[in-house]
Amino acid sequence: MRLIGVATQYRAGEGPMARRFLGLLEPYLEALRSQGLAYVLLPPQPQEALERILPHLDGLLLPGGGDVDPALYGEEPHPRLGEVSPERDAHEVFLARHAAERGLPTLGVCRGVQVMNVALGGTLYQDLEAQGLGRVQHHQKSPPPALGHGVRLVGESPLRGLFPERFRVNSYHHQGLKALGRGLRPAALAPDGLVEAVVLEGHPLFLGVQWHPELLPEHWPLFGLLQAPHG
Repeated sequence: MRLIGVATQYRAGEGPMARRFLGLLEPYLEALRSQGLAYVLLPPQPQEALERILPHLDGLLLPGGGDVDPALYGEEPHPRLGEVSPERDAHEVFLARHAAERGLPTLGVCRGVQVMNVALGGTLYQDLEAQGLGRVQHHQKSPPPALGHGVRLVGESPLRGLFPERFRVNSYHHQGLKALGRGLRPAALAPDGLVEAVVLEGHPLFLGVQWHPELLPEHWPLFGLLQAPHG
């Protein structure tokens, strides 16, 4: 059974004893279990500790969450930028770079694909609507299992073994990929041209998607790519 490291999400605590809570929304764990994968959570910690852990992993999952700090790609914050966490950013950028350099199979979801892009020198739209991509509703108003918009596969990628050339996805994000990072190429596009998935050339599996497959059981085979990654 392959062991997948999963970066933790976080939430601010409440009440007089409030402390930040590190964990993971359950649908990610359900999706991993459905594909026969074992998992271990990776909260932020010193890099020397991570370097002890990472060689024992068979794959990595970078989940969704808040905005990535634009300082990481050389921009000032847009007025519509949401909350950022420098600690989480540093942790996940380190994980993404390690995975890219060492050939560790990796899946990024929503924020995860954005972290992957920034880790390799790419940039983001800090707010899609404000920056000219308002033709498609990328932050849908309907909860799961409703689907938000269509995507179209482009080029060769592991997605072609799972989906038809055109299919629909859910969509809960206000940021997106702008300039792609080193070695990344598009694997799927939204109707307005926004990149919805990327892969890293020459890597066993470095795949990021902008939608939330953990909320769609019919998309859980995406997580199974970590079980048997494709080149």
